[in-house]
Amino acid sequence: RDTMLDSHWAVTHRRLFAGLAFETDGHGCISNYNKSIEYYPGERRAIFGVVDGFAPAVATFATDFEIEYRKTYKILRNLLSHDVYVLRQCGTPAELQDLPAYAVGATVFEVPVSSWSTGGTIAVSYLEELGLGPQAAIVDPTWVTSPCVQKLVGCGVAASWDQATTSGHSWSEQVARSGSQLNLIDRFGTGSTGTAVDVTFDASSDQSMLGRAEWVKFAAAFFNKEAEANLVFKRTAARFDAVAAA
Repeated sequence: RDTMLDSHWAVTHRRLFAGLAFETDGHGCISNYNKSIEYYPGERRAIFGVVDGFAPAVATFATDFEIEYRKTYKILRNLLSHDVYVLRQCGTPAELQDLPAYAVGATVFEVPVSSWSTGGTIAVSYLEELGLGPQAAIVDPTWVTSPCVQKLVGCGVAASWDQATTSGHSWSEQVARSGSQLNLIDRFGTGSTGTAVDVTFDASSDQSMLGRAEWVKFAAAFFNKEAEANLVFKRTAARFDAVAAA
């Protein structure tokens, strides 16, 4: 694990959420649920501009996703693939109050998830930017260029599809065996398991460079790391603007 990066994000997390009206346990779950509390206040939301009430947070640059926040859950919509995901804060009731009609029947994730997997490469750098590399359960490292992820595989922290193919188990079986709670695929089905852990992550299809970068907020939502994603995107946009202006 990158302990320095872990420490950085731990300090950042404490600073960002020091004033919240609730506490979470070691797994990020609500310790003492109170129905009067808003568990996704502004501090815990992806910033896309001014959003009033429960209106969807439409991305500033990305054109293919949006996030809608409620008191105990949030709804992610991949507008390209038309997939909808409901992310319920763990430690809150399983019943989803005021669920919109378009989200009825959607896959429900209890968040924050603690592990991820992917059979592709697109999601890897986004998750690394959020300090989530060490939470990889299994990856296909064939085309992954990240030295950190390659080291995680080499050290056995994350399972490898190369190892999986020699075991006689399919990718879907290995993802299940790994305990991955989130499997990021693309709309072409790369790395799909055909199970409820699959989430379509289409960052590379967005229309602009900053639009693609903003997908870090989509990935972050499954880990309740939108505040960190806001910082990551802000830095990325500032560097992009500086280069564009040079």
